[in-house]
Amino acid sequence: MEIVPSEEGTADEFYLPHHVVKKEKRGETKWRIVFDGSSHEDHAPSLKDALEIGPNVLPQILATLLRLQLYPVGIIGNIGQAFLQFILNRRDRDMTRFFWYRVIKDEDGNYETTRDIITCRFTRLPFGLTCSPFLLSATIRKHATPRLM
Repeated sequence: MEIVPSEEGTADEFYLPHHVVKKEKRGETKWRIVFDGSSHEDHAPSLKDALEIGPNVLPQILATLLRLQLYPVGIIGNIGQAFLQFILNRRDRDMTRFFWYRVIKDEDGNYETTRDIITCRFTRLPFGLTCSPFLLSATIRKHATPRLM
């Protein structure tokens, strides 16, 4: 994410609402922020409504299993943070703005939240947008398609 300069404004802006989710597991507490691209005002579309979904390009599981038998080696991977690898075009970043409290570091090295509100925007593709699954699967399919030698 990046902080939006205060003098910068465009006609095409969308502010993503967000909230925190608390999850307790085995005595540990984890917090994560969830951005809501589905929220909208009355008689106005949400960000998800404005984005194109894209076709389903995920391969069928049976076809994938059969194709694996054509090659001596199959490679799998964990793509848990894959959405964060997609850089948003500069002209599209203003559609992923959000408000945040400024955080400062005190003398003891602890972080403190102030009452100053700043405007931020994503520089990478956020998880949960309508187009995110298509962009991920299309990219993986393009770059991971096996080639016969």
